[in-house]
Amino acid sequence: MNYKFFCVLLLFMLGIFSIQESACEAQVAFFQGAELYLGSGYRSGELDWNIAGDSSGSNPDVLSELEWKELDIFQTKADGQVWFGSAKWPNVSLCIKGSAAYGWVIDGNNRDSDYAGDHRTLEFSRSENNGEGGNLLDLSIAAGPQFKLLQGKLAIALLAGWSYHEQNLEISDGQQTIAADPNDLGPFPGLDSSYDTKWWGPWLGTDLNWQVNERVSLSGAFAWHFANYEAKADWNLRDDLAHPVSFRHYADGYGLTLGLGLEYQLSSTWLLKLSYDYQNWQADDGSSYSYAASGGSGRTRLNEVNWRSHSALLSLGYQF
Repeated sequence: MNYKFFCVLLLFMLGIFSIQESACEAQVAFFQGAELYLGSGYRSGELDWNIAGDSSGSNPDVLSELEWKELDIFQTKADGQVWFGSAKWPNVSLCIKGSAAYGWVIDGNNRDSDYAGDHRTLEFSRSENNGEGGNLLDLSIAAGPQFKLLQGKLAIALLAGWSYHEQNLEISDGQQTIAADPNDLGPFPGLDSSYDTKWWGPWLGTDLNWQVNERVSLSGAFAWHFANYEAKADWNLRDDLAHPVSFRHYADGYGLTLGLGLEYQLSSTWLLKLSYDYQNWQADDGSSYSYAASGGSGRTRLNEVNWRSHSALLSLGYQF
């Protein structure tokens, strides 16, 4: 992936603060404040991917498609930010922020479909399975200048950062609903497969904070991510495939993340925050490598991967 544009913009954004610091000459950067939060709540998500029959994207154009839907996730999250500035530039500061979130998939559904014809026709196999189990991980760090406007009521931060995300999903309790042989229909035992994803790369975004009154503030966040995508799977019932890695996926992708927050000042140091976060990640035109139990391997086209999630969290914060 070409990060030239991102790197140039990152240097420019961080340079804003460096320039204003050099202009201060004898003024020394100082700590302005920090906020730390710990919260938990509900998250929902869905992931799907499909591959073609060959590396050119045909025979057929969609050979196999997997979908995880209605994933119910219990999530806990820690995040915080710290500000540094100078006395000569009280309305400009350097903002550094980070977050770490972990979720447990407590319920969900999975569908596995195979097709013999183009455009998802001539479906010859389908199983409806349990998608419960697995976990999620989200890590992010960023920095950039923050500007205070309107007597400090409005704060705008221009950020550049790096993030890493995992969705480690499971499949169990198989139920065959379409099969070439009617005798194969119904439940089948022993299904315990997994699909583990990784998305990582740089991002650019902005944070907004509006101080409504002495106790209440509203916040918003937007980020655009440039992502590398990688996944590995273990199809435990496929004797013809290798284990524990039956196949791998690689692709370039991108992501959009949005956040909204409502914060209430409980005391001079304690905060209560209700937040909503949305994530939408996509990757396409990638490669799928399958590994045979005999030791050989094959390659076909990974058409696309899609991951979407919504979360609502209640967090307790501390500021100093």
